[in-house]
Amino acid sequence: MIVLTVDDHPLMRSALRELLGLMVEHVELLEASDPPEGLAILERRRDADLVLLDLNFREHSGLDFIQRFRAASPTTPIIIYTMHEDAATLKQALAHGAVGIVPKTHSEKHLQKAIEVVMDAGVYLPPQLARQLASPEPAPMMAPKMSDQQWKILGLLASGLPNKLIARDLGIAPSTVKNQLTVVFDKLGVSNRTQAAIAARALVKSKPVGR
Repeated sequence: MIVLTVDDHPLMRSALRELLGLMVEHVELLEASDPPEGLAILERRRDADLVLLDLNFREHSGLDFIQRFRAASPTTPIIIYTMHEDAATLKQALAHGAVGIVPKTHSEKHLQKAIEVVMDAGVYLPPQLARQLASPEPAPMMAPKMSDQQWKILGLLASGLPNKLIARDLGIAPSTVKNQLTVVFDKLGVSNRTQAAIAARALVKSKPVGR
């Protein structure tokens, strides 16, 4: 299986490499840090079986490249794997030719299921997202209610600090950090540090003023 991932976060590309390695015995992963690089790779490797495309980049919009990816390799399915969860953007992605959408805040199981469905010539949307896309006025994504300490721990985790350094920075025991992260993961609906860091990029900014 040949998979092209287009994402500007090395951590995310590494996580995808690990996940795909668990799913498929033999996988060749082609990596690009932005859409133009991804398009150039796809034009050379039209034998790619799948494209995993983010939508947010510093200088480009992944949305603008979906049709160009489709033109370069019409038989290669595209899954959008992104922080975007607004209905208008995701509807556009589907209209432009994407056949799967998985928000990065969702679990790895959703992405694994999406890959299985799309590779079997299907179209994948998580049930909750499908309902949101069908709604004319989708509800905005809300930040979970957490304590001051939990917000601080989440912010430090998102910056890449391990538990020992988080504990040192906050003046608490490493065991406290571990216990609090278990609670934070549950409130975010994630299962590991990578997913929590991804969710934090969107949610830390939603922390109420004065907290």
